[in-house]
Amino acid sequence: MKRQWNPQTAKIVFFDMNNTLIDPKSSFDSCFLSVLVDFTGRWDHSEGDWNPQRVLDTYRSEWTKKAKLLARKPRELEEAKKQCLEAALHRYPFQVNDAFVSSFFREMKRQMRAHAVPFPDAGGTLAALSETHTIGIITNGSKEHQRKVIARLNWSSYIHSEHLIASDQAGSRKPDPAIFRLALRSAAIRPQEGVMVGDSWKNDIEGAVKSGMNAVWLNRSETKKSSRQAGNVNVPVVRSLTELKERLTGK
Repeated sequence: MKRQWNPQTAKIVFFDMNNTLIDPKSSFDSCFLSVLVDFTGRWDHSEGDWNPQRVLDTYRSEWTKKAKLLARKPRELEEAKKQCLEAALHRYPFQVNDAFVSSFFREMKRQMRAHAVPFPDAGGTLAALSETHTIGIITNGSKEHQRKVIARLNWSSYIHSEHLIASDQAGSRKPDPAIFRLALRSAAIRPQEGVMVGDSWKNDIEGAVKSGMNAVWLNRSETKKSSRQAGNVNVPVVRSLTELKERLTGK
């Protein structure tokens, strides 16, 4: 028998962070430009037509060319970063050596939480849903990192720390059903009273369904399907967080 999702049974809505609430592309771009300006501020820009946005665009273009190769040879990641940065800065008098590349991306990692950019409909959706549901997060990564991101975005009134479940403290990672069961126990709810919202079918949806939880797949590129099967569960598909809000609240 197929298990159907009834939005009225949901008491807590768990979200994934990256690619669901946080836009990683916009976040990377913001952080890249900030670090780039910091690293090149010591040089005399009169030696060339300094254009940080063009540097970023070139970096992204070069990275896209290497994406398929890196999928087969992930060990070449660091060399690919160096080559892309060299191509992006080749018209400027900067020495892009191993030390420069290592320092550049180390600083990007340090600053990333300060440049986390939410999707445009994320804040409004959390605000609306928090009036009718408890909001939680289930994420692979650091709880402290995500807590600081949530605080910087002024989302702490929507997402309380006890409902922020992160793999570094949970002892398991999505799609392991164990991390979803931990989230359910922490919220003291039955599986059918929780719903997981995420962009990754494998990590977010299949993991949640195997734990007994309901799920909603956020697929911003989907244009036709309104649902998809995960085992015996009919999983709704939404194209935006605004659509999710409408499904859960009816308005």
